[in-house]
Amino acid sequence: MIGNALRGATEIQDFVRDNERVHVVGKGTKSALHPSAQDAALADVSALSGIIEYQPSEYTVTVRAGTPVAEISAALAQQGQYLPFDPLLPDCATIGGTVAANLSGSRRYRYGGVRDFILGASVVDGAGRAFRVGGKVVKNSAGFDLSKFLVGSLGQYAIMTELTFKVFPDVPRFHSLSFRYEQLEAAMAAIVYINGSAFELDALDLLPPPSVPPMNQGEAGGGWALMARLGGFAETLQQRAARFTESVQRETAPQEVSDLDEEDGLWDPLAGLAGATVVKVVLSPKQVADFDAAITGKQRRYGVGGNVAWLATDDITNLEIALGTLGLSGLCLRGQVEKPVIGAPLEG
Repeated sequence: MIGNALRGATEIQDFVRDNERVHVVGKGTKSALHPSAQDAALADVSALSGIIEYQPSEYTVTVRAGTPVAEISAALAQQGQYLPFDPLLPDCATIGGTVAANLSGSRRYRYGGVRDFILGASVVDGAGRAFRVGGKVVKNSAGFDLSKFLVGSLGQYAIMTELTFKVFPDVPRFHSLSFRYEQLEAAMAAIVYINGSAFELDALDLLPPPSVPPMNQGEAGGGWALMARLGGFAETLQQRAARFTESVQRETAPQEVSDLDEEDGLWDPLAGLAGATVVKVVLSPKQVADFDAAITGKQRRYGVGGNVAWLATDDITNLEIALGTLGLSGLCLRGQVEKPVIGAPLEG
């Protein structure tokens, strides 16, 4: 059953009360999260859009759940600010879908994910009751923080209508580097070193050999590419990049080091993932080697310092078996699947 676009909390309350089962959808950018059940009413909240309150001096913004991420980012950019958790699919996703699926991009490496920046939310629960959790100011700390409970909930517990986030000043410049290692073991040792160092990086992603471009014109690509991104002011950024490079070379001995152009898609975790189903897997750096051995040949990318894997597959059944064996969960984002979560039960 498909419902009309809902435009406010009152309409959502009535819709929930009138239907026994409800699934929530925004712009539909994550097809694997769409319900397949024919007996569920579809609550379309894409019309629930707009910035309600933005206080640059207080570093907070309150928006309706169906607001496009691009609209929020544009408003923040005018004041030199941004959402530090780096929403995934920034050109097409809504902020409510981003929270419900707990999707952050590569830049979450520096400051954290969605849970670290959501301050409060207005919601409608399964009984059609509207209420607010959390607050609208950074200093608010009263009560149990239910707003964080909504992150990654996939809309199972409540329909979000408004969301409040803390925001940060953005940096004016970036410098990206690539360190090449022949073996995954060496690349992971470098990640562990960098994760434990005092260097402040905006992003740290690892690309497998099939995805690695040649360092120099005329060369063939090869090895694992550990990509690091630093952000800051032009007058200090080059010096920081030089110190970082020197330290990584000294401690981890990469085969090659190269500067990278800040081109579109360089830091998009989903770029180049062209399989029938795109999946996010949360893991730890210690689990990467076993995980990679189990999914050999699949398009993949490891982000956030080895704490997230993004991959594309045409064989969802074998991937689910591999995840279950390793005790890992996968969240399917794109593709036609029977269920959005595969492998072990999703814990966060």
